[in-house]
Amino acid sequence: MNVVELTRALVRIPSVSGSEAGCVAHLQGELAAFGPRVVGRNLFAVRGEGPRTLLFNSHTDTVPASPEWTIDPHGAELREGKVHGLGSNDAKGPLAALAVAFATARLPKGARLVFAATCDEETGGQGLGVLRPELPALGAAVIGEPTALKVCSAQRGLLRFRVTAKGKRAHAARPWQGENAIFKACRDVAALEAFPLPAPHPLLGPATLQVTVIRGGVKVNVVPPECVFEVDARTLPGASHREMFDAVRRILGGEAELISDRMAPVETPEHEAIVAAALAAAGTGPPVAFGGVSDLFHVRDLPGVVLGPGRSEQSHAADEWIETAMLERGVEVYRATAEAFFS
Repeated sequence: MNVVELTRALVRIPSVSGSEAGCVAHLQGELAAFGPRVVGRNLFAVRGEGPRTLLFNSHTDTVPASPEWTIDPHGAELREGKVHGLGSNDAKGPLAALAVAFATARLPKGARLVFAATCDEETGGQGLGVLRPELPALGAAVIGEPTALKVCSAQRGLLRFRVTAKGKRAHAARPWQGENAIFKACRDVAALEAFPLPAPHPLLGPATLQVTVIRGGVKVNVVPPECVFEVDARTLPGASHREMFDAVRRILGGEAELISDRMAPVETPEHEAIVAAALAAAGTGPPVAFGGVSDLFHVRDLPGVVLGPGRSEQSHAADEWIETAMLERGVEVYRATAEAFFS
């Protein structure tokens, strides 16, 4: 397998979340020698046998192309040392590099390498979390995402909730006959802005709590009876989502409704073998934090890292691209990570 051509082949296959079957079928053909299994819209293959098992995982799904694209999102054009196209960077390039490294890494006796191409990473659903029970018992994981080949050993968690402020409808000329729900919501927004967050993490930096959506009002001459806003909080290791949500609810006048609290923060200590192996293989400096939320969450009970070719600023960008030199280097880094981990 050639990593550049495999990346281009995957980019040519549309695979917005929910429609990954074409990419799965292509990888099934590429990895036929390893007896891949398809489970739903996921695929996995296994090399070797033994007690030490390492997972190579990345995702096949992409976000939809935005109106800002000026090239064919599925053209997979090779130009100026880059593969251009939707998902080239996030994460079909890392996925292709993992597949090639999986097929070519030297495995000692007692080592088992698992490759998994999973769906729904961008949306949550039927991906790695569903596939995990079908996989062999795992000892560590490498999650392929664009990190410029920097080793990411931690990622923040994600907590989302909705707040509804209730008022009473009235004519705007007679506001004393009603209660303005937008004013109530604004007081809650101000309280959240002042909410005390934990001290910054050495790698992950600060926790964040942001009001990102707000809806309210009926007409310009009507006192609004309801206002709803949504909150995105990025959390740090050691903080319980439930405890944070309960603390937030105590300071609010409106009714808080949990949207999602399952994406807990993840941190793997630097002394773990997979971190040491990845650092030695990549040679890109000490561990850093992954800026988003990845499928590392689904293997948070294991030592794991997020690592891959590509650049985070290209993820979900119009006219997305990935450098061919970094793809080729990515194969070397993944292969060397596995070999160092098993040595």
